[in-house]
Amino acid sequence: MAKPTFEEVSTEEAIQRWNDSTEKFANILGTPLDPFDRQTPDWYDLDNWVLRINNGFVVGMAGWKDYGDFAVLGGMKAIEKDHPSGLGGGNAKALLDYRKQKIGSKPKIAGLRSSKMPQEAWVDYNVAQGFEMAPEDAKEQVPFGLVDKFTERYGDDWGILKTTPWWSIVKNYEPEWLI
Repeated sequence: MAKPTFEEVSTEEAIQRWNDSTEKFANILGTPLDPFDRQTPDWYDLDNWVLRINNGFVVGMAGWKDYGDFAVLGGMKAIEKDHPSGLGGGNAKALLDYRKQKIGSKPKIAGLRSSKMPQEAWVDYNVAQGFEMAPEDAKEQVPFGLVDKFTERYGDDWGILKTTPWWSIVKNYEPEWLI
């Protein structure tokens, strides 16, 4: 089996290729169609997209928009772990890790709305990946107008992923060999 790869594409290409792959899975394996239909307000537009490709199939996609001091994440779609193709599992985490590496240590805000798994499980998964849900200091991390919009749209099901640079951890730890 080939190693999964990543490919950065336009919004239109990401959606088209995801929908093409889900149609191929349906035709070959009889799985239900899982089309991507992003219904979000203009303030949640994403202009960068990455696909995860395995054996010629798009097995995941995710988007982001970089605003300089912070970024907005969204549009995550990945085939489930027990997908009959055998290509499921680890795709969502791989896409999140790809975006973390690409965007760097700035705060990343995302609204969480599941289309496949129970909502609570999706929120719990993202908390396990490092998201802090509706944090009190959110308005110090991203513009307060955006925090209000996420709260209005998602209630408490939005969060901020803060990445602490390794030197901050070392600086705060102060082991004897560092002093």
